[in-house]
Amino acid sequence: MTRWGEEADAALPQPPVAPRRRHGPQPRGLTPAPGVGIGAGTILFSVGAIAGRADVVVFGMVLVVAVAVSLARRRPEAAPDIGLTEQARDAADPTAARIRVDVDARDAEIVIVTAVAREAETLRAVFAGPGASAVVRVPIRHSGELDVVSASVRAVGADAVWIGEPTEGVRIRRVIQPRAVPVPFLPLPAALRGLTGAHDATRAGDGGEFRDIHPYAPGDRLRRIDWKATARLARRPGDLYVRRTFATSDLDVALVLDDGDDLDGVVHGWILGDRMTPYPTSMDVAREAAWSLASAYLAQADQVSFQVLSRARGAVPRGSGARHRERLRAAIVHASAQLRYARVRTPTVAPGALVVLLSTFLDDEPVRLVGLWRAAGHRVLAVDTLPRLRPERMRREMQAASRVILGERDDRLADVRGMGADLLAWDASEAERAAALRAMARMRRRR
Repeated sequence: MTRWGEEADAALPQPPVAPRRRHGPQPRGLTPAPGVGIGAGTILFSVGAIAGRADVVVFGMVLVVAVAVSLARRRPEAAPDIGLTEQARDAADPTAARIRVDVDARDAEIVIVTAVAREAETLRAVFAGPGASAVVRVPIRHSGELDVVSASVRAVGADAVWIGEPTEGVRIRRVIQPRAVPVPFLPLPAALRGLTGAHDATRAGDGGEFRDIHPYAPGDRLRRIDWKATARLARRPGDLYVRRTFATSDLDVALVLDDGDDLDGVVHGWILGDRMTPYPTSMDVAREAAWSLASAYLAQADQVSFQVLSRARGAVPRGSGARHRERLRAAIVHASAQLRYARVRTPTVAPGALVVLLSTFLDDEPVRLVGLWRAAGHRVLAVDTLPRLRPERMRREMQAASRVILGERDDRLADVRGMGADLLAWDASEAERAAALRAMARMRRRR
């Protein structure tokens, strides 16, 4: 058994699939080994003949004959066959993908298998013999639809006298679900418009916490009469007092995902446009934040919708329940970064809804949308999805460029706070995130 990689941050879904593919004839070419072998044998033969050393002459002849035999051996007419099979997850490490690699080398003496995981890490192994197999452990750090692993194989002849070209790759593609982290406190708008739910409204009603003691009025239920309060407060016969509670209500939550960027915490890659990264990206953070918040609000029977800025297609209208939860999960996990060349459309949200905008705030469009929603009276929760920056060494000009980019971003975040929106950095420690959410949840009564 061969192990590659390290622990992953996302679980691999089932069921197992074993794609196999046959390939046509494989181009092959001679390596420098035959020329080196013949040259070394000729030199040994000549030196032995001149020096009168029979043993050196024999060594030279043996080397030349071995190369000739290797060249004369039958070469395969087709490329090796490679198959990938997804294995059951290990109970000790349920977050990593375990892939079985089966290679049919046919007439090749050895084969070289090259596997690429997460589009950023290349893993190589050498198998000897006509057929071989191994179980490899592939880490997964991203969510969404991605290639868990793709592999290709190339055959090597006897004594490495020839080597084939890499075959067409075989891959296992999966949809990796984002995890839902606990959200202990939920920000709420100042006024709730729903008639039923799990949140305490500001009006009197049934189902919520204690509000006050009030004189009995027509329409009050008799079972709400508080006899102790009546005995204490009544001034004349017939006076009754009832115990009133807050009504419970639900709310509309509009999740809006800014899909214009997909960046990790290495600024050097932003400037060079490097998309190959082993670290979680801003889209991974956005999917996790969107799914965590959606799960928390749906657990409170709230109405949740989801849409992305770049396109109206794929939006999920507001709703609740188990079936709506699965629709939201599918829409969030398939959200991917899209290039944005012009002003984005303004998403439509329900009146009085809580707007949750998930963005890196690396351009001005999210700030413009926050201003529009705040002017319309919505409470806006701006979730910063940029991953935590990683320490790195950069040249002087790249350092200057990064300072400009991050400085402009800080100005946008300050503008968002100045508009009255709540700002939450998602890729922070669990304690910091919980403290920020708790402070936001307490702000509701003051607005």
